[in-house]
Amino acid sequence: MKKITFVALSATVGLGLMSFIPPASPATNTFEGVITYSVSVDNPQLAPAVANSSVTAYIKGGKTKTYFNMGVSKSTFYTNSATPDANVVLIQAMGNNYQLKNDDSKKSDDMNPDIKYMDGTKTIAGHTCHKAQMTMKGGDGKPYTTDVYYTEDIPATPDVHSPFNQLKGFPLEYTKRQQGMNLLITATNIEKKNIPDDTFTIPTGYKLMTAREITQDVHKQMADTQ
Repeated sequence: MKKITFVALSATVGLGLMSFIPPASPATNTFEGVITYSVSVDNPQLAPAVANSSVTAYIKGGKTKTYFNMGVSKSTFYTNSATPDANVVLIQAMGNNYQLKNDDSKKSDDMNPDIKYMDGTKTIAGHTCHKAQMTMKGGDGKPYTTDVYYTEDIPATPDVHSPFNQLKGFPLEYTKRQQGMNLLITATNIEKKNIPDDTFTIPTGYKLMTAREITQDVHKQMADTQ
């Protein structure tokens, strides 16, 4: 029963993290490589649901592929700064493949948080990061404030789909409030390397559904397995 609960939670958390992908980079910038993030949670009872979870961002110019490994569920977010309204989200949970329907109604104030730049720096994955406080909406729709550490070593460009669209650098540590817990996402490794073009090829065979439909389908399948 506990494992089934973790499956549902991981799938839901994965959906929530989708709005927290790293921002796309300008097609003309020189950064090409992979950024890996760890994921931790402040709720010990829910920690097993995100144990060994990670976020990996593959970046090549204006193209980004962000892979969320939540253990029992996995999600991939494809973005391209040349076609900002054609982002693709793929989710794997309970042995099924889903593609999230784009919802233009979500392009709202959620993507325009209040940002205050603060004194203080810290080193993350070998890069000096500056501190900012951002106030935004959590997964429950209520506002909360979180510290964000960003580096100016990696170019970033405004992205209407990212809450970091007005940040003065690339986020390497931040918190996401989701499902009654705070998820801390921290960069653990930054590697400049050549990324093959086919990394950004979007696979087929995924069922097109809304976030609500995906959540309902996962819960239904869990009920059928009991």
